[in-house]
Amino acid sequence: MQNGFSQEAKPRFNYNAKYEPEKGIYHGAGQDKNGFHDYVNAVGQDKMPAIYMTYVNITSPVKRIERWGKSLKQVLDSLPKGIMPQIGLGFTGGKDTGAGLDKEVADGKYNKQLQAFYKMLLDLDRPSFTRIGYEFEGDWNGYSPESFKKVFITISKAFKEKNIKSATVWCSGGGSADFISLEKLMTYYPGDQYVDWWGIDIFSPEEFDHIGLQNFFDAAHIHKRPVMIGECTPRFVGVLDGETSWDKWFKPFFKMLHDNPGIKAFCYINWDWEYWSNRNGFPWHDWKDARIEKNPFVLEAYKKEMEKPLFIHLNNK
Repeated sequence: MQNGFSQEAKPRFNYNAKYEPEKGIYHGAGQDKNGFHDYVNAVGQDKMPAIYMTYVNITSPVKRIERWGKSLKQVLDSLPKGIMPQIGLGFTGGKDTGAGLDKEVADGKYNKQLQAFYKMLLDLDRPSFTRIGYEFEGDWNGYSPESFKKVFITISKAFKEKNIKSATVWCSGGGSADFISLEKLMTYYPGDQYVDWWGIDIFSPEEFDHIGLQNFFDAAHIHKRPVMIGECTPRFVGVLDGETSWDKWFKPFFKMLHDNPGIKAFCYINWDWEYWSNRNGFPWHDWKDARIEKNPFVLEAYKKEMEKPLFIHLNNK
């Protein structure tokens, strides 16, 4: 099956960032234990993701952060050695309601929680990625640039001081946040010395050829930072329409990965969004079923893509 772009990927940029692969793109998946296992069973053990996605909110009670850390450690210990967690670290107070608590975190109100989080990363004792205040410009988070930056810098400094093995990711909401101008986006930028990677989350098909996405990739290159696609899923498309689903979302997705040599990691959310919407009470009802194992055409085409030397799995990390 020909995908409409050359088998030879462009040579990748290499910025020597923390945990950046010299060549190729880290392959990641999630965003819960079962979704990850189903995904691995579908793509095959030989294409085991190098990255495992997980989430925690710094405004949760300390006990909950400790519980999350413990269960993450158990999950990672049950998987082959060397998988790197990619952590979405939020500081909100509600369910996508714009109740950002970035100011409170910046003011030290959640220092106990931050200490618990650092301790958990030290206990994990393995390379990881932390998307600090991910999708920072999204109105569903409600962060303000100044306090967001302050929190980001605090965490970044703590990672360095404590020798925590985690790369910091400055992760934009991209199209979901309406691709705000680069100028506006940069008001949230803490500065190159605190940021290891840039990140952007990609959901709907019309985002692929939006100028805002290209502007983001170009700016990351100017700042000499590798890009992580922190979250991606075929929103409003799903997989159930087989070839149509593939052509509408997956084909442009893989083309984007091939065409942008600054992208060095991607993380796929292998979820049935309606199920999780009902379970967690988020407005995801019409995001469709993104589980690649649920359609034979999509699965085969996906596996074929993942066999290309461009992608870094755990076994060729």
